[in-house]
Amino acid sequence: MRPMPLEAEEHQLPLTAKGIKQHSTRGKFHVLVVDDDPDKSEMLKFALAMEGYEVHTATNGREALSAIESFQPDLVVSDIMMPEVNGYELARRIRENPRTRYTPIILQSAARIEAQDFRLGEEVGALGFITDTSDLDLLLARSRTLLDFRAYLETCEEAAFTDHLTGAANRRRFDQQLEREIERAERYGHPFCLLLLDIDDFKKINDTFGHETGDEVINHLAKILHDGIRSPDLVARIGGDEFAVLLVETNVVKGFEVADRLRQTIKASDFPTTGSGTIKITASFGIAELPPDERTTPDLLARRADAALYEAKREGRDRVNQAQPLRRARGSGH
Repeated sequence: MRPMPLEAEEHQLPLTAKGIKQHSTRGKFHVLVVDDDPDKSEMLKFALAMEGYEVHTATNGREALSAIESFQPDLVVSDIMMPEVNGYELARRIRENPRTRYTPIILQSAARIEAQDFRLGEEVGALGFITDTSDLDLLLARSRTLLDFRAYLETCEEAAFTDHLTGAANRRRFDQQLEREIERAERYGHPFCLLLLDIDDFKKINDTFGHETGDEVINHLAKILHDGIRSPDLVARIGGDEFAVLLVETNVVKGFEVADRLRQTIKASDFPTTGSGTIKITASFGIAELPPDERTTPDLLARRADAALYEAKREGRDRVNQAQPLRRARGSGH
């Protein structure tokens, strides 16, 4: 997830608890405030909203866990003493969830805090512990620090999962997302399609025009693919001139239409060279579907799409070839 831009305009605000006078208008981070005291919850919501955050509230830990299922907050600020699920248990469950395990948590308590309470807070993964709940300056300072650090980590993660030539996802991101889509498809019964493609006779392009032109062609191809899919879908560069496209909640009929439209767009496009000229290229596609009633592995699905791509090359290139249905593929021993 790309961090949203942060702005630095200063605005004058009326005095609030502990003398807060101003804030920086920041990117719309989402903060979840969890507290069973409505007055305190509203005070925290107001202070955080004035800092520029999108603030959501929950009245106890159980309600907070339900809210986290519907959206993923960037920061959780929670009271400790609450009915049903207290702050410690809430923090522990947030840490156990792979989707939220790195979400920063600030715990608050107006009760007397002993050394063992701080230890317990650290054990469950809280990154901040505030004992004066009226000190909004301290709360906002810690919120800023944790959210800035989270944005930094997300920037590092984005770089680690991005192909530096094209800006598309890289092989590591593709492998991770393919596994997630298979799990999601099996859980919810929704189909999805995997497209594999590469440039026809790409070696001739490098040999004729040089590797810089080859890089220009790959970069322009990535843009065509990105522009030709929906925002939930994924484009990844998984080899030199080889790309993968994940089409979520898409059956093979629709997936074939998308692949053929991309193929035609590629064929009709002018690809820049390192000089002022352009060249024409074509690409071949292999498509494999995971139907809603089937089970598979990332490796098996990728091998089916790759076999279909190989057949498209063997049959003359510049075409889309569909993989065998999964049951047939298993029955044939491939």
